[in-house]
Amino acid sequence: MSSNYGYLNARVRGLRAKLLDETFAQSAIEAGSFEAFVTSLSQTAYAPDLEEARGRREGLPMVDDAIATNVARTTRSLLRMADGRARELLGVLLMRFDAANLKSVARTFHARSARGGGGESDDAVASLAAATLPAGALDAHILERMITAADLPNAAQVLVLKGHPLGPTFRKAVAAYAASGDLFELEVAIDLGYHEVVRERVEEHDVPPAFLRYGQIEIDATNLRTALKVRGRGLEPGRFFVPGGRVVSKDVFVEIASSAPGAALPSLRAPFDALGDGGDLASVEVGVRSVLERYAKGLVHDPLDIGLVTHYLYAKEREAALLRLVARGTFYGVPSDTLRRELGHA
Repeated sequence: MSSNYGYLNARVRGLRAKLLDETFAQSAIEAGSFEAFVTSLSQTAYAPDLEEARGRREGLPMVDDAIATNVARTTRSLLRMADGRARELLGVLLMRFDAANLKSVARTFHARSARGGGGESDDAVASLAAATLPAGALDAHILERMITAADLPNAAQVLVLKGHPLGPTFRKAVAAYAASGDLFELEVAIDLGYHEVVRERVEEHDVPPAFLRYGQIEIDATNLRTALKVRGRGLEPGRFFVPGGRVVSKDVFVEIASSAPGAALPSLRAPFDALGDGGDLASVEVGVRSVLERYAKGLVHDPLDIGLVTHYLYAKEREAALLRLVARGTFYGVPSDTLRRELGHA
């Protein structure tokens, strides 16, 4: 099958020029109000999405809806442009959104259970819209069907009937969660299943070495985050390790996971050697994101491959995160200095 990378990447360059960065976010913070932020956002590429969202919601949920719609509209557009190997690899890249959204579905049901069940379905849908980006195969309609299901096993059945590649993994993980009630183990099971599916899909295609390296670094990043979350839980850490990374071995993973919460990280190989002595998840997360961004940027140079799209999707996801952070900060009246500091961790 052919792959129209030249056309696809030309369109992506145009999309990159419309990305909003921290400069926009800083200006929105300086404007000082949620209303001013919405006005500024309505003068960007998000304008039609805000207009559409106004017909469904108001206030902060309206902005969440608009951001989700914009990201979904953008990725659907990319899929329509792509064919052949480009479309197959784009589908692989977008599956990370599906994995993240499944975690959000699980968290919503977990929170509902912690409250003793109940909760209006409209509230659940609005809550999910604030935490998801329906940019992959799971669109907003499917996610809404999942979150309004009677319980998490029924939500998993929606995914299985959809024929999604993560369906079997999610159903099995949900069954284990029903017995243990451990949300963390459910989320790690989603990570393991996601990376396994991605590995299988990548092996089916002739992908460039740089793309493979980026995927391996993403696995390393997942393992670093998971190892820090395992600390202090009294769990056997080895079973949470995701194979296939580049520099974080299982031995290193177990060493980090077995150490005390807050303990300094062991010496890590490049590109994670700059993480330094920080042993808490928040500080490590900043360094990990910096590494991922650097590797994503390193993929943009070949005009006839998937690298430019990979970096664009990374940047688009970060844009959405920044906008949601500023929206919440201005809506709830978070002090400007505090919000600026939060931008550095987003």
